Amino acid sequence: MVRSFMQCVLFKQYLVEPILNGTKTETRRLWKRCLVKVGGTYKAKTNFRNSSAFATIMITYIRKERLGNIDAYGVEKEGCKSFDEFKQNWMDSYSSWQPDAQVFVIGFRLFSSDWIGLI
Repeated sequence: MVRSFMQCVLFKQYLVEPILNGTKTETRRLWKRCLVKVGGTYKAKTNFRNSSAFATIMITYIRKERLGNIDAYGVEKEGCKSFDEFKQNWMDSYSSWQPDAQVFVIGFRLFSSDWIGLI
């Protein structure tokens, strides 16, 4: 069966390297409904309008949790060195920190790299 790679997941530019080297394997999203499925493959992009992607990722698990419930292991899987770094990255993306907000926790693995030789 041939899969369509039309769907994508957006990431900030500074997350490209951690995704490609495997230090970022989880992302938290403030979505009203989940936009990905376990086992699905998605183009990882930094710009929705640009057709190029830096990688293809496969979703390995999805769960919901309170944003403030992230633990040290989750911080590490987010590719961060500390809770403060994770919180700052979150605030850079969403402009505020609301620890009671329900987020989708999405685990993924690198399926293929589309930027060969980048790192």
